[in-house]
Amino acid sequence: METKEISRIALGTFLITAGVGHLTFARKEFQAQVPDWVPLKKDDAVIYSGIAEILLGTTIIATPKKHRKTVGKVVATFLPRFYPEILLSIRTGEILLALIPTTKELRDSSCRLP
Repeated sequence: METKEISRIALGTFLITAGVGHLTFARKEFQAQVPDWVPLKKDDAVIYSGIAEILLGTTIIATPKKHRKTVGKVVATFLPRFYPEILLSIRTGEILLALIPTTKELRDSSCRLP
């Protein structure tokens, strides 16, 4: 299997796992991340975003080769809208999710953010 294929499957698996987390084991942590300006109940926003991540992850994995370019464009639109907040929280020291390492753990690790 080539690197591109492994990366595609890994990304899809990551999104599916995150989506399942939204619906189950990390629901409260994700609810804490919903901004007050979102016009939905926090739990509803978490459920909808979890379903969206599961569908997106499944689509990334299951899409036939001839449609992958289109799916890539959808993913490229979706991901930058949600994941920068997580990276920003790590950089500022404000931990948004219980699922990510603390800032101290990141600073003590060999993996350093700019």
